[in-house]
Parts: sequence; C-alpha cells; structure tokens
Amino acid sequence: MPAGRPTVYKPENAEVARHCCMMGATNETLAERFGVCRRTIDSWIATIAEFGEAVRQGRKIADESVVAALYARATGLERRTVKVVEGHGGPVTTTRTEQVPPDVRACIFWLRNRRPEQWRENRAAADEQDGTRDLAQELEEAKERMRRFELADRAKAGLVPSEAEGTLRSEADAALASQAKSLQVLP
Repeated sequence: MPAGRPTVYKPENAEVARHCCMMGATNETLAERFGVCRRTIDSWIATIAEFGEAVRQGRKIADESVVAALYARATGLERRTVKVVEGHGGPVTTTRTEQVPPDVRACIFWLRNRRPEQWRENRAAADEQDGTRDLAQELEEAKERMRRFELADRAKAGLVPSEAEGTLRSEADAALASQAKSLQVLP
C-alpha cells in the first residue's frame, strides 16, 4: 500500500496542461490551475508519461510561436488590416497593407542568441581570453611597424640622426620577428 495522500490527478489534466502550456504556463501556473503545489506538478511531469508529454508539446508549440514572431520582427513583416466603416450606401470594407520595418533590437537579440561567438557584446575581451588577436589591434601594430620602417629608411637617407637608425631597425626587426612567430611563419 503506497504511503501518503492519494493523487488528485485526472486523465483530462494532460489536455488542460497542454493548452495552458501553449499559452505560456509555467509549472507554478499549472499548480495554481490544478490546485496543487509546484512540486506535485514536477512529480506529475516526471512520473505520468501522458502529462509530461502534454506539457512538453504545449511548451514546444509556444516556443515555436515566439521564435516565429521574433523572426518576423527581426526581418520585417507585412500586416494586412481590414476596416469596416459605415458609408452612404451601407458598410464599406477597406483593406490596407502596412509594411513593418525590421526591428534592430529583435535582430540583435536573435543574433546574440543564435551566433554568440560572432555577436556577443564584449567580443574583444572574450577574444583576448581565448588567445586570439583582435583584428583592429593587429592592424594598429602593423601600422606602427610600417612607421618604424619608414623612419629607418629615412635614417639611411640621412634625414634623421644615424644613431637612431640602429635602434629603429632593431625594433622593427624584433617586431617583425615577433609577428612572424605569432603567425607561425618562423620556428
């Protein structure tokens, strides 16, 4: 004989739960609807296959609906409205098509969740932690190396003091060697 209180579960609860979950119900909402505690709902989902499957199906439909709405917001949509007004000879029906432009926030939300490695907000900081280099930083370093090479060339031509030539050339060579090593061009 099982211990504890007899269950208040009824077979029709599964269909009610599926419809509630299609409308966005949480386990807490289901508990209120059935007059039980949330742990009872958790238990029903885990132990009553029909109820658990109904809850999962309802939530899947709700999630797909939200995904479709978010996608439509992110890409823009066309909305048709029908308006009936009283005219001279009776009701007049007008149909209007409205273009809704894409919503930037919906695009950002979609991309940050679907492609976080490319669209996360603090991407540069995360790239540095991964050991990869930021493209802007590489370009700045290349620009600095070119400036140093130009100064070294000017020193050769006698446009800057000759003692700066050796310093600039060795710095440029060191920077070039460092870059080549990081790109695995040199051993």
